[in-house]
Amino acid sequence: MGDSIDTVNKEKIVKHFGNAFFTRVEALIEPLIVKWDIVELRLIEHFSANLVFKGKSNSFGSIILKFGRNPSEFRSEVAALKSFKSKAICQLLEVDFNNMVLIEEAIEPGLMLKSEKDIDVRLDVFCNLFKELHSKDKSLEKANYSDDHEFKYKSYKEWVFKICDYMDKQASWKEVALHMKRAKELYIELSKVYSSKSLLHGDFHYYNILKGKNDYMIIDPKGVIGDPIFDIPRYVLNEFCDQEDDLLIDSTIEKVFNVISKELDVPKQVLSKLLYIEGTMAVCWNIEDGMGIDKKEDILKMLNRLYRYLN
Repeated sequence: MGDSIDTVNKEKIVKHFGNAFFTRVEALIEPLIVKWDIVELRLIEHFSANLVFKGKSNSFGSIILKFGRNPSEFRSEVAALKSFKSKAICQLLEVDFNNMVLIEEAIEPGLMLKSEKDIDVRLDVFCNLFKELHSKDKSLEKANYSDDHEFKYKSYKEWVFKICDYMDKQASWKEVALHMKRAKELYIELSKVYSSKSLLHGDFHYYNILKGKNDYMIIDPKGVIGDPIFDIPRYVLNEFCDQEDDLLIDSTIEKVFNVISKELDVPKQVLSKLLYIEGTMAVCWNIEDGMGIDKKEDILKMLNRLYRYLN
C-alpha cells in the first residue's frame, strides 16, 4: 500500500471521520501492516460507523481491516463475531482491543445481496440465513461477551427506550416523537409474547449479506440481546426504503410479508409492527445524528405509511 495513506484517501477519511481519527489511523496502519503481514490494502469507500480497508495478508489471505470509533460498539461487534458459531457469518481473525482494530476474513467475491435483482432470490437468501443464525441450538441465553469481562451487550429494549426518551425532549419533532412513543408501546406489546433472550445480529439487512464462493454470508454484526424476531425488520425496511414508486412499495411489502410470514412462521400483523418499530427508530436515530428539520415532511410521510401497514 505504500509508506502511508495517500493524499486522496486522506482527504476522504478526514471528510467523513475528522482529522483526529485520521491521525490515529495513520499512526497505527504501518505497524499493523507489519504485525499482520499485509501486502495489499485499499480503502473501502462505503463509509459507515467504522473505517474499513480490504486487502491481502500473507498470514490470513484475503482480509478486511476495520478501525472502530466507538469503544462500546467495537467491543459488541467483536463479542458477537466470537459468539456466533454459524458458518454463515464472517470469521474474526485477530483483534487489538487497545487500538480498536480488528482483522477478519474478506468474503469473496463479496457482492451485496442488494445487487440481486430477483426479490424471490433475496428473500430466500435472507430467510435461510436467518434460520441458520437463529437456530435453537445457537440461541444464546448467556452470551460469551468478550475478553473484557465487564462488557455486556445492550438489549433491543434499551435501543427502543433510549431513543424514545431522546425524542420526548425534541420540541421541533413532536409529531415524530408521538410515532416513537407508539413504536415503544408496540415493542412492549410484542415483547410479552416474543420474550426470549438471544444474541441478535442487530443490523441484518441486505447490505450486510455478501456473496461468498459457495453461499451468501453475513458481515458486521452489532450484537444486541432480544428475541430473534427483532432481527427481521431491518431487512424489510431496506426493501421498503429502496423503492420509490408508491404502488411498487406496497406490492413489494406485501410480497415480503407473505414470504417471511410463511418461511419464518411470523404473523403478518407482527411483521407490520416490527417494521413500524424499526422504521421509526431509524428515523429518530437520524434526527439524533443531526438531520435537518427540512426533512420533516418526508419523514412524516414515511412514518404515516408505515403506520397504515399496521391496519
